Amino acid sequence: MEFSQLKSVFISSKRYKKQLLISHNKVPVLLSFLKNTIKGDVMIINTNLGLDVYYLSSSDYENLIENSFLLITSKMGKPANEYRICSVSTIEEVKEEVKKYFIRLSTMPLIFDCYSKSLFHQLDTYYSKNTKITKELFALWYDTLILLNNDESYSKKIKHFRSSLQQLFLNMNNYNPVFKELIENSINDLRNN
Repeated sequence: MEFSQLKSVFISSKRYKKQLLISHNKVPVLLSFLKNTIKGDVMIINTNLGLDVYYLSSSDYENLIENSFLLITSKMGKPANEYRICSVSTIEEVKEEVKKYFIRLSTMPLIFDCYSKSLFHQLDTYYSKNTKITKELFALWYDTLILLNNDESYSKKIKHFRSSLQQLFLNMNNYNPVFKELIENSINDLRNN
């Protein structure tokens, strides 16, 4: 039996635009197609900064994801050379790309705030039941944020994002109320160094 590993395809426009790469109503179609084809957990985060596709699989589906995305955008009259596509197939590569992403976001506070709101809304609305992939992503994001927290130039900028991520994770899991309160007290801002 092969082990499913977290992989990702990050797609962004070569020029920053204040619009989504694909509309919100196209995301469920793409998600359904990818889930049925990959036969595993898939998560699509669609923000103004780009489209992030995370999936758990022992096989690499980079070409399928890229071609599916390009098919959707070609129907909107957008050429393939307008996009930057980065595929990563190991957990270490995903961590490195996420770290670069958070570092870039921390230099743009207003964009980081908008990105955070959109990300948390999508996670809460669409992926709260997809516990396997969300738990893996939460752990990865949190580990990356802890590393960045050790660098003072990033720590203040990512503090709110980290706290919101922790709270969303707590809300998505059905912990015993007493246990949940203990966790909330332990991650309270007063206890953070």
